[in-house]
Amino acid sequence: MSEPTNSLVLTPASTITPRRQRWVWQNLMPAGTATTCAGKGGEGKTTLVISVAAKLTRGTLEGDYYGKPSAVIIVGPEDDWGPVMVPRFIAAGADLDKVFQVAIRTVSENWEGERELRFPVDTLMMEQAIQQTGAKMIVLDPAPALMQGDMNKVQDVRQAMGPLIALAQKYDLALVLINHFAKGQSSVSSKLSGSHAWRDAVRSFLAFAKDEDSGERVMTVDKNNYATDLGSYSFEIVSEDVETPDGTVSVGRAIFGGPTDTTVGQILARQAVGGDDEGEQEDRNAAQEFVLDFLKGRDDGEAPAGDVIKAGRAAGFSDNDMKNARKRCREPKIASRKAAFGAGWVWAVEDSLEGVTEPPKVSKESKESPPTDMTPSRHLRTVPTQGVTQGVIPANLTPSTPSSDPLTPSTCPLHKEEDVHGCYTCNQIAQRPDLFTA
Repeated sequence: MSEPTNSLVLTPASTITPRRQRWVWQNLMPAGTATTCAGKGGEGKTTLVISVAAKLTRGTLEGDYYGKPSAVIIVGPEDDWGPVMVPRFIAAGADLDKVFQVAIRTVSENWEGERELRFPVDTLMMEQAIQQTGAKMIVLDPAPALMQGDMNKVQDVRQAMGPLIALAQKYDLALVLINHFAKGQSSVSSKLSGSHAWRDAVRSFLAFAKDEDSGERVMTVDKNNYATDLGSYSFEIVSEDVETPDGTVSVGRAIFGGPTDTTVGQILARQAVGGDDEGEQEDRNAAQEFVLDFLKGRDDGEAPAGDVIKAGRAAGFSDNDMKNARKRCREPKIASRKAAFGAGWVWAVEDSLEGVTEPPKVSKESKESPPTDMTPSRHLRTVPTQGVTQGVIPANLTPSTPSSDPLTPSTCPLHKEEDVHGCYTCNQIAQRPDLFTA
């Protein structure tokens, strides 16, 4: 079999016919590409999408398929179909013959069962579903759970979602990716869980939030490549009773309202200012736990600050979330200090040191000249060493002026004996006192 060859293709713009962008949901969910819907859990995003999908099955959704009832494919909902999903679609007025659950059935000699689709490996199966149903909307809920690879890596997200976006373009349908907001307060654009590719790869991003002060639910168009209107819309969730063979089931039904001056960004900003808010406190605690868990996973209880922040960013926290979490940690405290060797800063769990006690208090008069015999305390800094015994010095002690012999410091804070030539810490104080000044 011969190796594939590559060749350059140049297409003059004059040969490409311009066309109008088509919409499954007018100015909100474009056809031929993907839309991300994201918010915290319980904000009503799935319920609203179900309402939109129900209108599409009846041909009553404002857009290019108005008057053309179309099928909808739902993949991987977090809720069960019997007690939750089907009653929701009934409450929303959907044509249930045009709503399809999709799964993969596996049959072998010893086992038979169904599983959810995974992308990109099941892209061909999804295309078969589109061809058999004529669907004009595919909903992945939640989308990150249906991909192979790491949701925090740009390349993995694009490899998983790229083939589906290509199907959306081929069949002129709307691909709806439901996602969640990450922990920590930040801008709407950076609140998506996982890689920023969840926002960059789509052409429309709808953010959801509930204003706890007014009770208003808000959907804000944070990104729209095909329309100039980036407005916000209100909606509400009402309780609806649905009769089933087993009895009455109460489910939520979304009622879409009109434009509103309130935006998701404003709601998030108010939550960020109200630091005592329960949700905000939860975000803060989560960030602190992440920092502590990350550092405690290191043998020496410390790591370069950049590594900790980068790991937090991948977990959905902003840089400020991570920095503030370090400052808020009290038991144990997390110190930020210059690395003893090389450039940069490190974060270290202070209480990772064993066998230490509180330092004696120093009077105001004696601050100018710290005592030479100081009991090691919980404020001591660990000085990393390479191939030698590790030394420990007080973090708030300024070393005295070294003698003419660079290997003999004039004062050693840790030794009572005169002969301290073999002490690594003493030698370091003598040679580089700037490294050990708080």
